[in-house]
Amino acid sequence: MASSAHFILFLALAGTLISRAQSLTCSSQSFSNRSFAHCDDLPHLDAFLHWTYDPKNSSLSLAFLASPPHSSGWVAWAVNPTSTGMAGAQALVASVSGKSPTVRTFNISSYSSVVPSPKLSFLVWGLAAEYSDGRFTIFATVKVPPKTKSLNQVWQVGPAVDPDSGVPVVHEFEQANLKATGVLEFDKKSSASPAPYAHDGASPAPSPAIVGVNETTTSTTAPSPEKSGVAAGIRSGNLGLVVGWFVFVWGIFSV
Repeated sequence: MASSAHFILFLALAGTLISRAQSLTCSSQSFSNRSFAHCDDLPHLDAFLHWTYDPKNSSLSLAFLASPPHSSGWVAWAVNPTSTGMAGAQALVASVSGKSPTVRTFNISSYSSVVPSPKLSFLVWGLAAEYSDGRFTIFATVKVPPKTKSLNQVWQVGPAVDPDSGVPVVHEFEQANLKATGVLEFDKKSSASPAPYAHDGASPAPSPAIVGVNETTTSTTAPSPEKSGVAAGIRSGNLGLVVGWFVFVWGIFSV
């Protein structure tokens, strides 16, 4: 009888966790006192983008969500005005500073030059960061050129931040990391079209101080403790890890 009860409990737990793993999409996410017209499940790194484009003032309001590899890690969302890769991108980077999540702006002139920069090549305002359940959320509004139809976006996650300089430690070079780029189309009904400023990428990144000034903003949301390996596996879609954990638990129950 005890074994039967354990088996029923095991099945209930398995169903709950797998259901949660399958329900992690942008359409299931919501924010307090904020709403967005669109949301995208980004194709890599278990990341999500909620956004609203306002053609009247040429601005893009957004919420970017992603999970770092560790609680001491970082996540970033960036616009690349010159090409579709990371080099040349203007990035919003979230990490935990002290006990609070913080978002800072960086100019990435090249893969070997990641420089904190209060001035980007576009105006940014409303910067804020939150950290909950092992996931960062970056809020921001960015100015885009008038009549813009799309932009090059890059997103990334990394393991740690240098405690002295505050510069993100380099991320992994797995396929998911290398493929975390795309074109954000403002007109969801239109066909794919080149993003503004896109070219062969031969030109250097823009100066980090062309237009606009923004300051580092810290939210008051305290970070939650690091979640278990099971929760991390669910967030990343690693059902193999979840199944392995089930087998381990079942072995304990069956003793």
